[in-house]
Amino acid sequence: MAGFRAAGHEVRLGVTRDPRVHRMIDRLLPRAARIARAIAAFSPDLIVAITAFFTPPQILSRVAGLPNRPPLVGWVGDLFSATDRPVAQLFDAVAYTDSGLVALHRELGFSPPATFLPHAVNAAPDPNVAQRPGRQDSMVFVANPTAHRLALVSQVLTPMHLYGPGWHRLGATHHRIDARRVTGAEVAAIYRSHLAVLNIRNERNVVDGLNQRHFDPYLSATPVVTDAQADLELCFDPGREILVYRDAGELNKIYARLQREPERAAAIGEAGRRRIAAEHTYARRLAALAALV
Repeated sequence: MAGFRAAGHEVRLGVTRDPRVHRMIDRLLPRAARIARAIAAFSPDLIVAITAFFTPPQILSRVAGLPNRPPLVGWVGDLFSATDRPVAQLFDAVAYTDSGLVALHRELGFSPPATFLPHAVNAAPDPNVAQRPGRQDSMVFVANPTAHRLALVSQVLTPMHLYGPGWHRLGATHHRIDARRVTGAEVAAIYRSHLAVLNIRNERNVVDGLNQRHFDPYLSATPVVTDAQADLELCFDPGREILVYRDAGELNKIYARLQREPERAAAIGEAGRRRIAAEHTYARRLAALAALV
């Protein structure tokens, strides 16, 4: 929401559930009525449901049924199925962060218009960040360790820094592990202090798309080293703005070269910073969402 506000929009956030409350109890709370009343009082020009298909249906139904309501748009970044059709049909349009999900939307016959709309950055990139000293010469990966990620990281020959609960499952390793959750502010500082950011797709919820980790490191002009995804060329220029590997062998070669040529890492990070500043901000995404309806 900070990115929308920074673009000059007045934004109100409707919390669809309280994570501190058990789901069974939370369903009994009159949250749908409160959100509907808040929308009516605020009178927005657009309603955007983030992770739309996972919003409680009773809330979406209440919002979709408001008299004289503004357009209701969903933004989806995770896999879904035909069971999500009733929720999908409540939207005037749906945007997907993954072009493979757009194809799935059409394959399942969901009726609202659908479009590809990737992730974005939540703040303006700092044009002076590349001049700041103190970067480590290692790569970093801040992520949840899925089975695919664990298998690939175990094949990275040069020590790197891993953040996130569960990385102890690697067992004995030469990598440095901080097996804890980190805040958004910490993530920014971590990216800013490393040579490069590793990205490995989450095999459980991605088809062709990118994740937030493809974009946020460039706020710090830190280059991203990522596995090949079909949507990459829709967002970046591989080789100039982002580095792409197809297997562990390629990943190890890229990492070794970046350590030998830190000036190349800096150049790629700066090119990526310029790209996100020009094309991948939440101000641009909000304009695209509004244009859907």
